[in-house]
Amino acid sequence: MPPTFKSNSGFTLIEVLISITILAFISFSTYKMIDTNTDTKDRVVKEDRRIVQTLTAIGRLDSDISQMANPLYAYSKLVPTAATTSSDVYADNNTNANGSFEGKTNNGALIPQFKSEDKSTIIFFTQANRRKMADSKESRFAWIKYSVKPMEPDPDNPDDKTSGLYELVRQSISQDIFNPAIDWSKPKNQVVMEKIKSVEFAFWDERAKKYTTSLQDLNENKNIIRSIQMKMVWIDDDEHEQKTEKTFRVLAPYFNTKQDDLKTGPGANGAYGGGAVPPGTPDPTGVLAPGDGVVQ
Repeated sequence: MPPTFKSNSGFTLIEVLISITILAFISFSTYKMIDTNTDTKDRVVKEDRRIVQTLTAIGRLDSDISQMANPLYAYSKLVPTAATTSSDVYADNNTNANGSFEGKTNNGALIPQFKSEDKSTIIFFTQANRRKMADSKESRFAWIKYSVKPMEPDPDNPDDKTSGLYELVRQSISQDIFNPAIDWSKPKNQVVMEKIKSVEFAFWDERAKKYTTSLQDLNENKNIIRSIQMKMVWIDDDEHEQKTEKTFRVLAPYFNTKQDDLKTGPGANGAYGGGAVPPGTPDPTGVLAPGDGVVQ
């Protein structure tokens, strides 16, 4: 029987080259896939960061505006009479056109002014503030101002493209809130959003049934804001222009205070019935009987 021989030959050079080529293609495809996924993740994270910043800015505005504080939501403005004297605490500089308040209501509460110096600025009184420490001088009420400030280009970055853009800033005053003259140069600027091209605030005109950018169009209702509309144009990180529009509404109950006054009094049925004062309202005269549910 002839002897059998086993082949001891390995891969040929061609087979090795083919294997290396296939492995190279697999490695290159894997690298491209990982690189593409990394770029996609970075791009999505960058886009999400700007979207989150926008949503945070809108949420901050919504919290402040929805809790806007104004006694005119439940009471009419006090009509001045001959009995009003210059010694009245509400008739001094604290309630003139240049002060923080504008007169008082029938129950003696000061009426905070709502101001809009330009289309990109609003100043109002809110109870959205939260005190950091109990028994401190800080109030849960606060004056809030939203405005735009020019962004400062980075001199060390030649590719900086913030020139001509703005940032939306928020300022808050929660101490000495009854000061007749509020100095907005002192509160710290809290940057709410960057790279803004324009911001415009508009206010709902109940008579015309439309939004207006001028508070003067609201006449006597200029301090009883029910709804605010914001239109904002901002630039994303890819230098694309984005537009955001949001409507904010005040959460206070709606009363027609003039009609309320006509229905309030002996034998009348006002919003709270028969001249009753809403519970929890401070009593400026101190003559209400105990147990009326009124804070003395």
